[in-house]
Amino acid sequence: MLINLLQFDRFIQELEYAFERVPFYSKHLAAAGLTPDDIIEPEDIQRIPPTEKKDYRRNFPAGVLAAGYKLSDEGLVKSQSSGTSGERLITYELGMLLMDRALTCTGIHPAVEAAFAATPRKICRFAAPNCSDVECANPNSSMQDRMLSDGTLVLPVYHDLLTTPEFMLDRALEEICLYQPNLYYVDPTHFALLMRHAIKRGIRVPQAPLVATYTAITPLNRKQILDAFASFGYTGTVFSALVSSSEMGWLALDCPHGQLHLNSDCYLTELLSGDRITTPGEVGELLISSLDNGAVPHIRYRTGDTFVLKPQDCPCGLPHPAVDWAGRVSEQLSTTEYPHIHPYQIHQAIGAPDWLDLYQFTQLSADKSCLLLIVNQHYQAVKLLDILAPLQQLLGKQHEIEHQLVGYIATERSGKFQCVRAMTDKY
Repeated sequence: MLINLLQFDRFIQELEYAFERVPFYSKHLAAAGLTPDDIIEPEDIQRIPPTEKKDYRRNFPAGVLAAGYKLSDEGLVKSQSSGTSGERLITYELGMLLMDRALTCTGIHPAVEAAFAATPRKICRFAAPNCSDVECANPNSSMQDRMLSDGTLVLPVYHDLLTTPEFMLDRALEEICLYQPNLYYVDPTHFALLMRHAIKRGIRVPQAPLVATYTAITPLNRKQILDAFASFGYTGTVFSALVSSSEMGWLALDCPHGQLHLNSDCYLTELLSGDRITTPGEVGELLISSLDNGAVPHIRYRTGDTFVLKPQDCPCGLPHPAVDWAGRVSEQLSTTEYPHIHPYQIHQAIGAPDWLDLYQFTQLSADKSCLLLIVNQHYQAVKLLDILAPLQQLLGKQHEIEHQLVGYIATERSGKFQCVRAMTDKY
């Protein structure tokens, strides 16, 4: 990805700000024998060692909070990651900066922008309780208990998704119909389950743009959600994937063409494979640098998410880099025959068969994996070949794929449902 002069100038200002006002960054650059004056050309950015969660955890709060701020400041918003990668993190940032980053990112999709900026803003959120700022796992909580100050109604759900009782799912659907949201902000696996329940109950929820985030958007959960809205009689339902982080906010969003674009207006973005910038078509981890002189600046921060830069421009004409999401770094797979397999390849191999409600693929070793399947009334044993054959081709002829039909699959400790899990020794 090319870095234009405006981005580079903003990055240098952020680097100087962090170097002068954040103790961790003055030490971090000094350890590398650098000062901001050494970063003269965009290529010099790569001389700065990347940062990651553990740096912020070890130095929190005094070492990473910019001079002039304290945790009790009214304008600061506390964010706590759900621990998807096994590492929870508490951080703070100016609420107005997080909102500005989100609003800027919505510009990638006009329908999402209009809904997000609506007055009054009415958002329904359905995701793991650990991702919420209120206790939504309490079956006795009311709508008022779960209403946030920004107009977001957090819908009720248990920490372990598939143990959520039907009366709570009924209540979630009832609350959606009562609240009449102008935007859904959802975990796609959670919301797909809720939409399957809506069809079962014959309940028609209101149409509104959907922003899907928190966990992987798969061909299966996307199809289940869109098919549900089609069954309600709706056409043209907006479904936009969002990549966000608790630390930084909105990082990437789908445009109206269904293409994911990085939020390069708010961040300097890099895709790295090892220590080198990737080429188009190659998988790389996203590194982001903040550009807005916030309370907790981030420089070359490893997000843990991997993407593939598209070799061609998107028809939408946006200048933001077009990318395909490839999965979390912690979820990358490696078999005896094929050492580099990214999670989205597993999702693509499984696809979206109408007989499948939910699945979880777990790699047990370099030579063996387990596939758990929750099927519905359309299932026939012969149809298994439709997903097992592509998986076998992807993983290698000698790779053993054990499959089981089950009625329950547990979520992770974070409350999120992980459809693809790497070998346990990589956790």
